[in-house]
Amino acid sequence: MSLWSKSAERTHRLELYVIVAEEPRLASNESNVTVVIGRDATLTCYVKNLQNYKVAWLRVDTQTILTIGQQVITKNHRIGVLRTEPQAWSLMLRDVKLGDSGQYMCQINTEPMKTQIHHLHVFVPPDIVDSDSSGEVVVREGESVALHCAASGIPQPIVTWKREDSKWLIVGGEKVIKWEGIWLNITSAHRDMNGALLCIASNGIPPSVSKRILLHVLCKPRAEVIRKMIGVYAGDAAILQCYIEAYPSPNIYWTDMYKNRLRNDSKHETKMISCGYEHTSILKINNVSRDDVGPYQCHAENLLGSGNGSVTLYTLATTTVFDSSTVQIMAPSSSETTTSMNYC
Repeated sequence: MSLWSKSAERTHRLELYVIVAEEPRLASNESNVTVVIGRDATLTCYVKNLQNYKVAWLRVDTQTILTIGQQVITKNHRIGVLRTEPQAWSLMLRDVKLGDSGQYMCQINTEPMKTQIHHLHVFVPPDIVDSDSSGEVVVREGESVALHCAASGIPQPIVTWKREDSKWLIVGGEKVIKWEGIWLNITSAHRDMNGALLCIASNGIPPSVSKRILLHVLCKPRAEVIRKMIGVYAGDAAILQCYIEAYPSPNIYWTDMYKNRLRNDSKHETKMISCGYEHTSILKINNVSRDDVGPYQCHAENLLGSGNGSVTLYTLATTTVFDSSTVQIMAPSSSETTTSMNYC
């Protein structure tokens, strides 16, 4: 064996190891972020093994570069970069506007580039568009009327109608406490629908909002006497009451058994209590005598017609109670002869 051969056997093998670093990768999924207008929103990209690469945020629809690394590129002062974790790269939008809705791209400047899309949805609380909604509405009794309530917001608000006094609504011949829809169609307006309606808009984003719409149903007077017979003792005062429904407000007066129109004086006092289309007229007759007994009528008149009600006044005979020492006259007080009414 030659010296060369022996030398070759002693030669050591040289092994070369090449270590290839792992490329950056996106460690999160695309997101859908919802925010209420005026609040702050954060879109976050999680990146592993970033090394010396850069993370950038772009607005997709305009291809505007917003940030690169921790540097803000855009002149929009509401935009910033937030780092809460080593792998987190967050785009922060302050005081979000409706126009901020859309797609945002998180991008790593590898070759080829790695990208991820995030979606920002801006919600807007409900609002009622007064210019497109009904205002004060006047309709004749029996006629149809359509009330409209226009609402805006994102998502689109649901409009609900109800009466302010929580009484029934009559829609399409059906009695309901509330009605859903931007239109409230009343096919035959009734006098007891007089008053305020509320249209309420809500879309899950507080607060809900409402609009008060006054509905005036024109109706001729309808008079009703609760107690048609009133009895009092001579010398007492008598209270006569008449309940009237009418709109517009009627002219109300009383007449006696001789058709004389009664006016306020020492003998007669009149008073009226009104609540919307409901009116109560009260006639007080002082120091009742036999000359005052007989039928009295309340009259109500407006532009649509008239109505009247009748009540008869009579005197009671006194009742005597005897005992061993006294004679007592038993008579009720004038307050016991007053009919109780509910006023608003």
